Amino acid sequence: MLAKFSDPRRGSAARKRRSNRRDVWRIPAACVSALAVLSVAACGSSSGSAGPESGQPANVAAAKAALADYTVPPTGFPVADALKQRLPAGKKFVYLQCSTPICAAVGTFIKEAVTALGGTLTVVNAGATAQTAQAAASSADALKPDAVLLGAIDPALFGGGLKKLAGAGVKLVSLQIAKNVEPYGITFNYLGEELSRRNGKLLADWVIAKKGAGAEAVFYSEPALDISAPMQKAFQDEMKKNCPSCTVRVVPIDVATIGTTAPRTVVTDLQAHQDTKTAVFVSLSAAAGLPAAMKAGGLSVSTVGFGPTAGNLQDIKDGGLTAALNIDFPVSTWTAVDAAARLLQGARPTAGEQAGEVPEQFLERKDITFDPTRGWSAFPDYAQRFAKLWQVS
Repeated sequence: MLAKFSDPRRGSAARKRRSNRRDVWRIPAACVSALAVLSVAACGSSSGSAGPESGQPANVAAAKAALADYTVPPTGFPVADALKQRLPAGKKFVYLQCSTPICAAVGTFIKEAVTALGGTLTVVNAGATAQTAQAAASSADALKPDAVLLGAIDPALFGGGLKKLAGAGVKLVSLQIAKNVEPYGITFNYLGEELSRRNGKLLADWVIAKKGAGAEAVFYSEPALDISAPMQKAFQDEMKKNCPSCTVRVVPIDVATIGTTAPRTVVTDLQAHQDTKTAVFVSLSAAAGLPAAMKAGGLSVSTVGFGPTAGNLQDIKDGGLTAALNIDFPVSTWTAVDAAARLLQGARPTAGEQAGEVPEQFLERKDITFDPTRGWSAFPDYAQRFAKLWQVS
């Protein structure tokens, strides 16, 4: 099981603040029961109203304090220890890619990292269903790889495919799987459920800090993503704790509709709930094409979500979307490849990798001072840093 998340950026003060916010719980499935002050429908849309605590004011100060470390550039790089030796050239890597645009972007960075290591990468589309995932695992097995990487897709979809790969001696490294990965044969999970919980809380605190006690928000979940359920639960819990007078609805988005009909789903929902003024996305990729759709629908709604694409970042820069909670995708994906390299050498991932250290920041319009098409990284020299750690520079 992955160790608890540790944030290297702010030292003991940040850790103390973070420890005071760890009051979240697991949920067993994508559908959850309605909370006392939140009307929630993880498997459909519903309207919500505050419960008996609604007379209490929002704790805006607490929300702003929780956000403080994530509104400024991170300073802590997650990997400090060099490989004990350079990895032999020609190691075969496979990336089992899920169906979202973010997974495709992650694949680009993984390819860069594997190439820098001197290895070769094959990308296999794992889709979002058991049928496509199991076919992908079978294809990966036929390639006889040394290491396999996979993103935020439920490992249960692969059936026994991942365990078969592990049984053949393949090192499996996952990114952002929000469950115990050990039963599935995964060797190491970088960025587990703790990150999803933290991000859900941070998104809630962003809403509270920006909108105060009268916030009426909708949370657009993506049940097919493994990160969705714990992020949703943490979001709801933080809203209940720091803003009992706020209301929240939950509406699921089918990942297969991202880039096609997802904006229509969102706009139709918002038009049916005119009081909702904040839209929160478990993955901001679902907001692709949304600014134009909202404009056509005469809507003015604040938007925030995790994991923006390059297109989302451009929309924030243009004022079409409001903000994004952005993980440093280049650094995090190269870190996952670093962990795989260490496993191939018979070593363990670094302490920082096991603790889930990763740079992360809220980005608003004023923060998009870089080329959105190249994405965001707190460490533009990450390739040079890893080259030195891998002894290839």
